Amino acid sequence: MDESISSGIDDVEVKIAFQIDHIDERNRNGWSVLIQGPAHHVSESELSATGADDVDSWAGDSRDHYIRIAPQRVTGRRINRI
Repeated sequence: MDESISSGIDDVEVKIAFQIDHIDERNRNGWSVLIQGPAHHVSESELSATGADDVDSWAGDSRDHYIRIAPQRVTGRRINRI
């Protein structure tokens, strides 16, 4: 598998976004974080350093393909009294 994710277009770097949120309904607050940047495949040799062995997919099934985001932009917000 290639180290970088390719668009097939010369000089175009694939960038992705990953967002994670949490809402505490009881206390009526929460938070949201968005990370954006170039995406790269995680090689087998890098996999042990990622901690992926301790990750369980909430969607079920096993996962054997991992993507690394090199953060270029990180934004977030706290949500109070929603």
